[in-house]
Amino acid sequence: MPDLEAFVGVDVGGTHTDVQVIAGDREARGKALTTYDDFSRGVLGAIEVAAENLDLSLDDLLGSTQLLVNATTVVTNAITQLSGAKVGVLVTKGFRDEFRFGGGPRTRNLDDQAQTNVPDIVARGDVLEIRERIDFSGTELVPLNEEDVLEAARQLAEGSNVSAVAVCFLSSYGNPAHELRAAELIAETFPELFVTCSHQVSSVRGEYQRWITAVLNCFVHEDAKRFLGALGTKLKEAGLSGSVSFFQGLGGGISQEGAERLPLKLLGAGPAGGATGANELAKRLGHTKILLGDMGGTSFDTGLIHDNVVHIEKNVQVGRFATSLPLVDVISVGAGGGSIAWISERGAPQVGPQSAGSTPGPAAYNNGGELPTVTDAMIAMDLIDPANYLGGRVELRRDLAIEAIRRNFADPMGWTVDEAANAIHDLVVTNMANAVREVSVAHGYDPRDFVFYAYGGTLPWFAAQIAEVLGIGTVLIPHSSSVFCARGLLASDFVIRSDRTIQASLASAAELDRINETGRVLIAAGREAMREEGFGAEEIEVSRAGDMQFAGQVHALSMSLPDRDLVEADVGELQTRFHDVYERTYGRGTAWPGVPPQLLNLSVTVTGRLPRPSIEERPLEPREPEEMIRGRREVHLPTVGRREEIPIYVEPKVTPGSRVRGPALVEAIDTTLLVPPGVVAERDGLMNLILSKEEE
Repeated sequence: MPDLEAFVGVDVGGTHTDVQVIAGDREARGKALTTYDDFSRGVLGAIEVAAENLDLSLDDLLGSTQLLVNATTVVTNAITQLSGAKVGVLVTKGFRDEFRFGGGPRTRNLDDQAQTNVPDIVARGDVLEIRERIDFSGTELVPLNEEDVLEAARQLAEGSNVSAVAVCFLSSYGNPAHELRAAELIAETFPELFVTCSHQVSSVRGEYQRWITAVLNCFVHEDAKRFLGALGTKLKEAGLSGSVSFFQGLGGGISQEGAERLPLKLLGAGPAGGATGANELAKRLGHTKILLGDMGGTSFDTGLIHDNVVHIEKNVQVGRFATSLPLVDVISVGAGGGSIAWISERGAPQVGPQSAGSTPGPAAYNNGGELPTVTDAMIAMDLIDPANYLGGRVELRRDLAIEAIRRNFADPMGWTVDEAANAIHDLVVTNMANAVREVSVAHGYDPRDFVFYAYGGTLPWFAAQIAEVLGIGTVLIPHSSSVFCARGLLASDFVIRSDRTIQASLASAAELDRINETGRVLIAAGREAMREEGFGAEEIEVSRAGDMQFAGQVHALSMSLPDRDLVEADVGELQTRFHDVYERTYGRGTAWPGVPPQLLNLSVTVTGRLPRPSIEERPLEPREPEEMIRGRREVHLPTVGRREEIPIYVEPKVTPGSRVRGPALVEAIDTTLLVPPGVVAERDGLMNLILSKEEE
């Protein structure tokens, strides 16, 4: 179909694989269960559903696709399950035990029985010491012993049968020469080994975080390579004519070659896609303060965007591992549609973090699952129509959901099934509201000042209740909310980010020169990398940021910097902004008066603009309720704790300008919106549903 130009976003989640297609002035979405044995089956299945919704064949859609952007959980799964490649490590002599005690293994859990060591993902015998030493300034103190490198590589490749080697030398952020030479020697001798140098994943101070990030990059490389290779091949075989981009947890695209070299960058890609899409939508609607909520089958992800800047969190904690990885700042809790309801040893009802996933899934899937989940509770309360799940492509068994709740949750607590399902609902709302508090109140923001963007296949059931708990006045359910992370991928660009430890005083003209020179070097390298990816000069943009701290501190706070060289006139404004950020984070009066701040790390982000679809606003054409209502159904309303017969609206019939007054359900083929009593949902010209309290 030569006259059709399509864009496809694919988000491979823990339970479902979501697809958003924008083809000219038409849109369609698709959803399929994630297929862990071969992810490409779920991907192609979801794309085929979207194609059918456009009255196209899979061949026609893929043949007309200009760009396909994919986000995957394959890297997250490998780390979560501690199932990855066999890795060896070369480390500076004397620092072999850094992996055992680096950062300290204790968590904030007050139960000493829960304090365990960080998992060993590298056998202690496969961490080998190399004689070499470079100091913090980049000066060589001990030359690299190349015989040590060759012998260690031989021992790891032939004796331990590792498939990857992480080269982790002290102070490589200041001078990577020794790491580069060691990698060169390994490649010459054992070219089949996958090698990651620690300075390639991070050029900032902090050896443990940098080294464990390099190790994790090696650990996930096999699973990532299999996924990337198989998906690319299957898509081409199925007729894809355009290019494929993979999404990073940093919030931008990366080529398949780049992803195969640095697969850890794919971590957290789905939530980052949602944040990217939400920020683009917020800019269009004029919202500068938004809270994010994304609830799927496995987890609930939340974050905060202030002044339309997606915050990048550095040194992200990945499970028990303290890394130097920069990711879009979201937190995740085990509150998804597949989260399991259970009773603790002390008799307290709980929900999550364990999940039934897509296999076996909720009890209602009739796929072997016997434990009650959040989805089962929604089915038992009749908030989900079992005949309409995924457009009727998956048959749900309400009787199995009720039996699982009764046997495992209701009877032990002395409750009816409705009471137990209501308790599951309330518990998961509390878990999600607490997570939203953590990203807002804990960072000095009042959630009542924000609009709550709620998306994912299951969050529309709970969004209004979370807002009520937090005092949020407006909830926005985006168009295609069930696949919104996939939709957000289509608002993405290519991104390359470079960080460099510089530790420079802003009060010195000579130090400003050093900062500017470092920035120019990083920008030049980023621009060259973008040109190699095929971007022209007019398609490349650059932004700068920095980590600032008071002299003598260990930790730092990130701030944006001017998109140019710094001059002395900037120093006062930067100091004022740093004081404001510091006191918003730590409390009024906590800044150190008279102590000059310093720039610890400089960050440069180079963006290559990708083509993206245009989405036009539709005219307001409100309908009367009787034109949109399919019928009525008795449901258990969790907000009032009793059963009532309420109207069922057909989501595609709710036109721009139309209003839905609660209590009501708005049913789409892949999600259901619960509009509680006293709440009104109104559709805008971009097909979003805006929830607010009904005026008395």
